[in-house]
Amino acid sequence: MCMPTSKDASAATAKLTTISSTGDASSSETAILANNAYDENTRPTKDDTKHFKAVTSTHSDHVRNTKYDLLWFLLPALICQLIGTPIYAIYAIGITRLISTRLTLTVHYLLFDKDNYLNKIPQKQLEREGDDYMVGAVVHMFAQIPLQVLFPAMFFSDASVIGPSAYRAFISHILLVEPLYYFAHRWLHIPENMKSMHGFHHLSISTLPSTSLVQNFHEHFVYIAVFGPAFLAPFLLFWEMHWTIIGAYLVLFDLINAYGHMNIKYRHPIFTSKYSPFQYLFYTPEFHLGHHAFFRANYALFMPIWDHMFGTWRTYKKTDSDRLLPAKQQDFVFIGHNAGLAHFSTCPEWDVYAAYGPFRTYKYLPYQVEFLFCAMVGFFCRMIMSAYTCSRYMINDRLIGRVICICRTPIDYIKPSRYRLVNKDIVKLIKDQNKAYGTKCFGLGNLNKMKQVNDGGKLISEMVKADPYFKDKGVKVWTGDTMTAASVYHQLIDLPDFDKLESIFFVGANGKIGNAVCKQLLISHPKLKFEIYSLAHTLDHPNVTYTSELGHLLNHKLVVLGKQLSHKKYAKALAPARGASTKKSELTPYKCRLILDYTVPYMPIDLKGFKNIDHRQIAILETSPNSSNFLKGHFDIGFGLEQHEIYPCHAGCILNTLYGRETDEVGEICVNDMMTMWKRGMEQGLRNKPLKV
Repeated sequence: MCMPTSKDASAATAKLTTISSTGDASSSETAILANNAYDENTRPTKDDTKHFKAVTSTHSDHVRNTKYDLLWFLLPALICQLIGTPIYAIYAIGITRLISTRLTLTVHYLLFDKDNYLNKIPQKQLEREGDDYMVGAVVHMFAQIPLQVLFPAMFFSDASVIGPSAYRAFISHILLVEPLYYFAHRWLHIPENMKSMHGFHHLSISTLPSTSLVQNFHEHFVYIAVFGPAFLAPFLLFWEMHWTIIGAYLVLFDLINAYGHMNIKYRHPIFTSKYSPFQYLFYTPEFHLGHHAFFRANYALFMPIWDHMFGTWRTYKKTDSDRLLPAKQQDFVFIGHNAGLAHFSTCPEWDVYAAYGPFRTYKYLPYQVEFLFCAMVGFFCRMIMSAYTCSRYMINDRLIGRVICICRTPIDYIKPSRYRLVNKDIVKLIKDQNKAYGTKCFGLGNLNKMKQVNDGGKLISEMVKADPYFKDKGVKVWTGDTMTAASVYHQLIDLPDFDKLESIFFVGANGKIGNAVCKQLLISHPKLKFEIYSLAHTLDHPNVTYTSELGHLLNHKLVVLGKQLSHKKYAKALAPARGASTKKSELTPYKCRLILDYTVPYMPIDLKGFKNIDHRQIAILETSPNSSNFLKGHFDIGFGLEQHEIYPCHAGCILNTLYGRETDEVGEICVNDMMTMWKRGMEQGLRNKPLKV
């Protein structure tokens, strides 16, 4: 259905506001001052940050090779086997530390980060921390080997010493580790040491719990020397200790250190009142966040008393959570689904560090096995919940959107017998969210609007209208496909020398997006010819021909893919020209140079032997976080995209919400609406992701 024309349509446009750049976190004055966790009262002054420039560049381009991480993790077992020292204590401690860190990240995301759209960790920081947060635990595993050899009684004393050893380790931590850490930390902030070591940790301005473990490699050995006395000193005094106490100390240390790096506000009077001893004896996250904000304050480990004693204590208040819109506000819901095993692996609840970037591929795992496993997970999920609530984000500083996934996996969209159940789940989700939050605007993601499943959303729209509950509720259902068609169209016409192009080979032109794109191109470029791969003839135009030979794609400079085909079909179609001469493009026996693909998920074609052909994904929009307030928060995680990118269908539904569309957007695409949607997207800072060809 086309959008109704209205003289007041422009009145729905929300006023754009320029916001400060948040960019990638770095140890620079700009990054500190721009961080959105601060307000005018807590933002560091220029005097506080003027010294950061000296350490900015040292670690900013750090990339660690993670290829051999598993081998490094297994190497202590080989060393222990060779020298004859037990390995169980080393791996019991190391594995427990790694598991507790991952669980802490999961809990932190679920309880705090998922709904805090003002605290968005830069992708560059996530990639850097994801490569390094487990290094410390592995380094400690190696350090434990010589200690076991030199002082076996420090690890393998009789179990009766566990109780006394725990008490002694606690006292040693208070009397030795806390002051040692304070002075070592101040030493690390000497500019030379900051530049060579500690600056790597301070690249993270907004922190995650595991940021506490992200250190320069050499710095790990500084901390071994600082934390070691907690159990080394009692051992040297009493000549007894136990590996369980050492392990418990390290795990507990990790958890408390992670607590200090949680980007949360916790202000119980027991920790904030100047009359409470706990203000001096145990820290809060805001205390250590103040250290990351001011750099030259709040050096203490867990006991702020050392900063009070030496005049380095400063008050810091986290304010971003105070500016969040009400928790019950939910103006728009984008209804998603599971897209396979790779999709599970990008869920931030499982691995926050994998939330951005392309979906992983499992080269040696058959699709049948993958889909069966996902179906089993979906079955168990449906036993306890009908849908899973994902991230929350803000639209134009006044509306709230959220992604919610029904517990359906790819196999539910393959088997026709399950289509009814999928549609039933979608309508149930719409009803539940309307009851709970009064939400009226809903978008259908990818497979939830398949033609085979519900005729491009038309059946969902009809089911909503037929349900007595929805009478006078004003619920709207959108596919957002108009924006996708507009994105594809503009991606094509913006290609260099597109006006000189003679023909296009199109796979999927009979779909609603491909059909709309072809119609618009036939209007704007009347001389352009199309060869469409399909047996069904849906476009009646003299410039359009149809073929059942996929190999004909090699006869056209430009190929557009809007429908997924099996790799075997492409391999067969490309086989005759594979490996042909590519020294000069004019010598190749084929014309094809560029394949543009807007299918989701994007599946690269095997183009080995075709050096002159590029296969690129299109129909991805970039937002403008530094110049527009259109979207804030985690609208972009778990989609297989880079940060600040969004699929056009998702963006189109959000634009419908922002501009107050009162009609459903389902079924076929209204070509007349494509330019209107594109103009609105441009007004809000959206643009096609540039092609790198």
